Amino acid sequence: MFSTSAFSRLLAQARRVVSRPAALGATRVLLLALAAAAAMPATAQTKVKIGLIGTNESQLPIVVAIDQGLFKAENIDVETVNFRGGGVAVQALVGGSVDLAAFATDHVLRLSNRGVQARYLVGIDRYITHILVVPSNKDYKSLADLRGGKIVVSAPGSYSDNVLRWTIKELGLDPDKDFTIIGTGGGAAGRAGLDSGQVDAIMSTTPDFINDELESPGKYRILYDWRKIPHSGQAVVAKKDWIDDHPEAARGIARAVLKAEQIIQTDPAAVQRGVRTLFPERSDAFVKQFAAVVPGILSPDGRISEPGFLKMVEILRSVEPDLEPIDQADVDLTNTLLER
Repeated sequence: MFSTSAFSRLLAQARRVVSRPAALGATRVLLLALAAAAAMPATAQTKVKIGLIGTNESQLPIVVAIDQGLFKAENIDVETVNFRGGGVAVQALVGGSVDLAAFATDHVLRLSNRGVQARYLVGIDRYITHILVVPSNKDYKSLADLRGGKIVVSAPGSYSDNVLRWTIKELGLDPDKDFTIIGTGGGAAGRAGLDSGQVDAIMSTTPDFINDELESPGKYRILYDWRKIPHSGQAVVAKKDWIDDHPEAARGIARAVLKAEQIIQTDPAAVQRGVRTLFPERSDAFVKQFAAVVPGILSPDGRISEPGFLKMVEILRSVEPDLEPIDQADVDLTNTLLER
């Protein structure tokens, strides 16, 4: 099919030819060609299913990319599929029910150890995303003060679980003997446990804590904050064979998400629309507060830093020591796909 600009040039040429009577025969041929070109269907967009997990800032670049038409600009028709956790999204990716997924980068290390070749297309986070939250009326001074207590994580083996266990080991304690770690899905269930006194602390995220502060000011406080520790966090991931079969779509996905990350750094209104899409039931005050902190949380350039990647490997192998490490260069396509 002709591009819009090429079609316009041909049409202008036809009009010039029409002005010369001697060339009417050539004119008819050219006009017939133009009519045939106009009737041809547009090049079909590549249909891509992307798995998303939960509702946190890591999904925001994809939401913004959809809102801004960035995938369409890359000739990609995106369908999002929501999952309740990373483990389910990984199963969907391996099974082929989604083409790509945005989930914790440590899943790629696990997949590699199972013989499944997966790759990072574009990075999303740049720090660990979790905080440890306790009731404000409890006199805990440090994580070690929770020894013997109960701590809620989203699920066993999850990102939050791994970060907590790694930190406990760094303190010289045993996460299984010195603490009771409970996977409840986090969120409302974790806060209900805090309120009833059934648990002592919960692994939380920035959006959940902002919402808690707005709904119950001063009721909870942060005991431990990991959010300035470099970590590859979450990324858009695809299997290698899909990338090999769809190289232009892979590059287009990476470019669209990168452009969305750059918009997040510069356009507060676009960020607020994305936050509203992710959290339709939350207050305007929440949308404004969360949108204001998001640029400092998310990657501005789509790359996965070497310190962030190494920290991810360190944390995961501290709780799953039998996993063989992987080289970042073998699984990270961000620099290649995002080259200008």
